[in-house]
Amino acid sequence: MTQPTERNQTELDDESFAHINQGLIRLLTVAAIAGVAVGLVGGSFHWLLVHGGAGFLETLAHWKEHGIWGLPGWIAAMAVVGTSVALARWLVTFAPSSAGSGVQHVEAVMREQAQPAPFRVLPIKYVGGLLAMVPGLALGREGPTIQMAAVIGTQCGKIFRLAREDRFMMYTAVAGSGLSVAFNAPLAGAAFVLEEVARRVTARRLLVTLVAVATAMAVYRGYFGNDVEFDVSEFLPATPTEFIVYALFGGIMGALGVAYNKSVLFGLNSFSNIAPTVSPIAKAGVIGAALGLLAYYQPNLVGGGELQANMVLAGQFGIGGLLLLFAVRWVLGPISYSMGTPGGLFAPLLLVGAVTGALFAHGANVILPTSTALTPAAFALVGMAAFFTAVVRAPFTGVLLITEMSGSVDLVIPMVVAGVTATVMADLMKGEPIYDSLRARMPVQNKD
Repeated sequence: MTQPTERNQTELDDESFAHINQGLIRLLTVAAIAGVAVGLVGGSFHWLLVHGGAGFLETLAHWKEHGIWGLPGWIAAMAVVGTSVALARWLVTFAPSSAGSGVQHVEAVMREQAQPAPFRVLPIKYVGGLLAMVPGLALGREGPTIQMAAVIGTQCGKIFRLAREDRFMMYTAVAGSGLSVAFNAPLAGAAFVLEEVARRVTARRLLVTLVAVATAMAVYRGYFGNDVEFDVSEFLPATPTEFIVYALFGGIMGALGVAYNKSVLFGLNSFSNIAPTVSPIAKAGVIGAALGLLAYYQPNLVGGGELQANMVLAGQFGIGGLLLLFAVRWVLGPISYSMGTPGGLFAPLLLVGAVTGALFAHGANVILPTSTALTPAAFALVGMAAFFTAVVRAPFTGVLLITEMSGSVDLVIPMVVAGVTATVMADLMKGEPIYDSLRARMPVQNKD
């Protein structure tokens, strides 16, 4: 991977306080315009995924009861999902940087290892993401929304003829508004840019990010509502004993996060190496057909994971159901991502974290005295933040993300405790953050 040159480093240093006033008003105005566009594009993408996914599940239920054109419904499910996934993968061939999450590409642009994605990535990501995720692939909407926001940022920079370094900043800084819109989590979007994408805080970048996030969220909430993602009740304050348990739990999540990252990379390698002479479009179609069959018979196992996470938080799964959900989703997430269709990693991994947390609490309650009974829903919520931290290695973003998605601050300290031990464990195991691994797989300079 190439390292930033002296010229590039100088451009990065130009973001300091000494240069903050150089064209700042113009830059922030362009960021605000970009944020409005992100709110509309990302908000409509979010809305279509939610309602399209619900409509598809209703269609599957209808086919299961009545069939279609005299044929069993499962045949239609396999055909529709297989074709839809194959089309999503085919679209990617027109812009390879639109494959997968897209976050790794945004990070590569920040590090001068790739050029900003061209405008055609936006429609490909939008349509391809719908084709892949509406039928039930275990992918998240945040990856496509982040990259679409980045494309909007750099295009606005070109339209308003910003300086080259400011256009690059727009590509990465505006990307945070995409995460904010995807999960209705404004602070998490801003934190993600600074903690994971840029990994440095400068006044200029912070202001651009905050303006883009603010305008994007104003548009999103104005048109698409302000509902939180996870419906939770109030939690009692953690006792000293529970803090110790949360710390131990975070260590376990750190180890699982390292293993999950290896599963994702194993899935990518397997998809490339199995039947290497067969078109990836055809392979995606075959896997999509198999997932369509799973969706037909077990609709509660497929999709991005938000629906199932809410069910876990509401205690609607017994231990047997949680074990099945854990086993299936541990495999389904990497398989879905391996095909290279547009789609992110966040939502599926949050479900794995929630299921693991609930299972941990149930198991610990068998061992611990009844006076220290653990709440499965609390550990499910903390599990999301800890597993996110272990996989992505962004603890501050993880805490903010789950806090905003749940609308609850009751578990902030347990999330911090578990996030710290998850990070320490993952580092001790020398596990690489997932986006670092994915970025290392990219070509040195992406020209598409």
